[in-house]
Amino acid sequence: MNKTSLITLSLFASLSLKAQTKPTDAPDLEKINISGLDVKMDDVTFDEKKTTNPEPVFTSVDLEPHFQGGIANFYAYLKQNIIYPKSALKQKVEGKVFVGFIVEKNGALTNIKILRSVSPEIDAEAGRAVSNSPNWFPGLRNEQPVRSQYVVPITFKLPADNIIRQQLLIDSLGYNPNQVFSAVDKEPTFVGGIEKFYKYLQGIIKYPAVAKQNNVQGKVLITFVVEKDGSLTNITVVRGIGSGCDEEAVRVLANSPKWNPGTQNSKPVRVQYTMPISFSLESR
Repeated sequence: MNKTSLITLSLFASLSLKAQTKPTDAPDLEKINISGLDVKMDDVTFDEKKTTNPEPVFTSVDLEPHFQGGIANFYAYLKQNIIYPKSALKQKVEGKVFVGFIVEKNGALTNIKILRSVSPEIDAEAGRAVSNSPNWFPGLRNEQPVRSQYVVPITFKLPADNIIRQQLLIDSLGYNPNQVFSAVDKEPTFVGGIEKFYKYLQGIIKYPAVAKQNNVQGKVLITFVVEKDGSLTNITVVRGIGSGCDEEAVRVLANSPKWNPGTQNSKPVRVQYTMPISFSLESR
């Protein structure tokens, strides 16, 4: 019988509905054998992406599947995405969940299963976070990608009582996960910095013909929302100069690559951002 090895991932997270408490660093990693878990591989309690693919699933491969950027990046992903369930906070439930899944040949995670349960709410949150994971690099057998079984333990550890009370109070006052912030701990940024963003603008902006003919120049003031995934939405002209410049400013922002989102309490949030876009004939 093939032995299945797995990476032990312990996410010691002081997490809440707003996830305001930063998790501690992950401990050293070690290999363990799934045969020591005493679980049933078909005990499915969270399986939104179940497939009926008839191709074999390997528990032993030449090169194990792995998260993009390495296991440290998977820790970072979990810390950014897991939210401690409110009901678990109220009942002071904590523990380690074992989540099993298949890494498909294209890197997608399917057949997500809770192999060891803590509570329905914690199980569902662990399964949700794994289900939303970016694609992995698939396992290789004879230098070919294959479907591979993988197991991740995730530890939910309660924060201090005063933190729990604080977070439950915040929730009772009506926390809105879609809130747009105007001030945050860390402002959103264009990937590579603001200078790179201006280079992007210089390369994509097309000076409107009507504005050229009428010698229209100036700054279009634009406001927009940098979403949690870094995309730009709600693009609005606050102060325009007309002659097609306003529409061009909106167009270039709508086509902008994704930004690094702003963060509040180490969590990505929606942030309102305002910036001027200059139109100058002298530089043409």
